[in-house]
Amino acid sequence: MKKSAVLLVFAAGLISACATMSYESVLPGVNSLGALQVNADVGWNRVPAYSTPNARPESQTWTKDGLLLDRLVIIPAVKDGEPIFVSQDVAEALPPFRANMLPNEIEELTESTIVKMFGEGNAVVNTENLRPWGFAEHHGVMFDLAVAVTESPDYRGMVGAFIAEDKLYMILFVAATPHYYDKHIANVEALIKGAAIRVPTIPSTGA
Repeated sequence: MKKSAVLLVFAAGLISACATMSYESVLPGVNSLGALQVNADVGWNRVPAYSTPNARPESQTWTKDGLLLDRLVIIPAVKDGEPIFVSQDVAEALPPFRANMLPNEIEELTESTIVKMFGEGNAVVNTENLRPWGFAEHHGVMFDLAVAVTESPDYRGMVGAFIAEDKLYMILFVAATPHYYDKHIANVEALIKGAAIRVPTIPSTGA
């Protein structure tokens, strides 16, 4: 498997002319994707949608050093019965999210999705350290992952996910290890832990 195939990790395909991609700087501070809010540190760049054909339309992919080296995928509001990514192959059925999933089932969903997108036998994906985390008022989970692909660097990552109003919200990070993973993981962990659903502002009725 060629090195460029690793970009299938977390729903992305490498564009041969990736150097000409039109990246957009992500403003530091609170960024909103629908109701989901994340607090970005400096240095992130938003990847154009055409370079991530397997990403859900409402999701965003960010990178600091380039897609082959690191990526952060923010996936808001996956409905019951839908996959966390979009398959371009009608014959490739990705596993669906279910609103009644337990924490370990969300972990398994993520792992099996990555394996499916590579094709059975083309990657070894392991998840571990499943742990609870509160995303504001919503109970969620975090876990770590590792991806090994033939003729490619090894990758490590971290995932945070929670269910709100029967929809799955997920933030998924992966980076080449050890350098790029070690370089970014502290800031990424803080970003993931701070994710939350925006609370609607109730207008004042006056005195």
